[in-house]
Order: sequence, then structure tokens, then C-alpha cells
Amino acid sequence: MPSIDGGYYFLTVLVPVRRAWNAGEEDGRAAPIIELRKTLAQLPTAMQTPGAHESGEISAFSRSTRTHFARFSVIDRLGYNGYEAADPVLDTLGLATPSVARTELESPYLLFAAEFDAPSGSRNYDLAVYLRELWEVMEDDLVKVFSNCVAFDKGSVTTAAEFIEYIKRCELETTMPFNFYWAEPPTNLPTLTFKGLAIGAGLTGLAMGALFWWLFSPYNPIGPLSYWWALIPGAIAAIGGAIGFVAMRFKKYGDRAFPTPPDGDLISVLKGLHLQNTFGQFVIDNQGAGEADLHKAFGVYLDKNEPQKPEPRHPAGEVFG
Repeated sequence: MPSIDGGYYFLTVLVPVRRAWNAGEEDGRAAPIIELRKTLAQLPTAMQTPGAHESGEISAFSRSTRTHFARFSVIDRLGYNGYEAADPVLDTLGLATPSVARTELESPYLLFAAEFDAPSGSRNYDLAVYLRELWEVMEDDLVKVFSNCVAFDKGSVTTAAEFIEYIKRCELETTMPFNFYWAEPPTNLPTLTFKGLAIGAGLTGLAMGALFWWLFSPYNPIGPLSYWWALIPGAIAAIGGAIGFVAMRFKKYGDRAFPTPPDGDLISVLKGLHLQNTFGQFVIDNQGAGEADLHKAFGVYLDKNEPQKPEPRHPAGEVFG
């Protein structure tokens, strides 16, 4: 399923940036593309470095209980690989005219990409739930960013529902998502077998072949061909039906979403990181302890960290807990 795989939604949004402000909206501001770049540059990032930790500021996305990764970026030009090479044959004949055309965007675009939990597997539902949560926890930041984009005018997007519709209009299908929490291949993947494909293709081909043979044969009152000549369209239909069956099975199985990994939602991942860090320190602190002391210390550790509960957990967006 496009955009959803393995219990996660891979959101890709391209929003055109305004070329200029509407009349009366300038308000002493620079051009929208400049204001957008300035706004993005001032947004706090995740606490991924000691310097970011010392600042005490963290991305508003950390308030979301579903967001694994999120990013904004400005796309103002397309990749350019040089002039298109001339045809060597025409070049030898002196007739070559190398292309010097260069495709340009009509306007810059804001890229918004996010990977978040999609437990229901419903594209519309999970996207709506996620965007509504974002609007609730970081409305001001979203307005500052998207107000530089086309059709995000004052008064046009003021509620979560309007924000959801705005994002949906600019969403692109993600056809090649990646999965990041499966340590080993899952055992419950649906599998195509040669035997199953052969039986299905054979039965489909037989049915299609028989149908077309009957349509063209004298058994059909309007059949235009003899018994033997009717075998030709029947054979063609049989081959086409068999190929079509195999193609449809491949597509059906290929479109299935990857299964959700165990404990792969954001809360479980953060809990796992917390236990990993704290248990490592527990091992260090109790090196050489006797059995009684170790048993007592481990009991204290379990009471304090509660492995079966979501809290306490690693802070979202922070490398250092």
C-alpha cells in the first residue's frame, strides 16, 4: 500500500511557496522564500549533539507521541547533470544540435516529510489522527512555516480539520518506503509458490481459452470460424489469461504492507532506549556485587524503571537521556 508499510506512515508533502505576498500582507516582511528559510533556520532541532543539549531548546515534533522522524526542506531548483549529449551518429554527420535547455521550477517548494506510527493501516484515518495531533502540539510553529506557502492565508487554515485538508492536497504517494525496526526478516510474510501460481494460471488460462474457443466456434450460433480455426483465438486467450493471472498475483502480493514489527511504535522504542541506557549503567554500578546485594539492587532497578509500563522512557528527540 503506498505511503504505509510495516505499521508506519511515510508522509511526503510538497507545498508551493508564495512568489509574493498578497496585497496588504507585506507588513514589512521580506519575500516569502526568505521568510521561510529564516523560519526554518530558527526552528529548534532534536537534541542530537552536546551543544543542542546545552541550549535547552528542542524541536516541537518531540511533543508528538507518533513521530519517529520529521524534516522540512526548501527545494528551489532541480538537479542539473550538464548539457544533454548529442546523438553520436548525427554528430558524425554534422547534424547534431546538443540540447542546452534547463528545466526550472515555476516556484520554490517546501518539502515536509515525516515517518510516524500508523497502527490501523488506514491511510486516511492514520494521517488525519497524526496531523490533528501535530496541530494540537505545535500549531504556532506550523502556522509560521506554512504561512509562507500558497493558499495558507490568514483565516483560511485555522483548525486541525482545515490543516488536514491542506496537507492532503499537497501530499505525494511514497511508493518506496523503508522499514527501520525489523532486526530479522518476519516469519509471517505472505509467500507466492510456484505450485499455486501454476495451478491458478492453468485454470484461468483453461477457462479463458474455452470461452474464446466457444465464442469463435460453430457451437456459438454466431461463431465465424470452424472448430479448428477457433483454436487460435482460444489459445491466445488462454496464454493471455495465464499471464494476466500471474501479473495480478504479483501485484496483489507486492502491494501488501510489510507487517508491523513487535514493539516498534514510538513509545515502545523510547521505552527500550531507556531500559538499554539504564540497565547498562546498572551493570557497571554492580560489578563484583554479591548475590544478595545484586538481587536487592535488581529489585530496586525494576521498581524504579518499571519495564512493563510506558513510563519512565527516554525523552523524545534527545540522544542523551
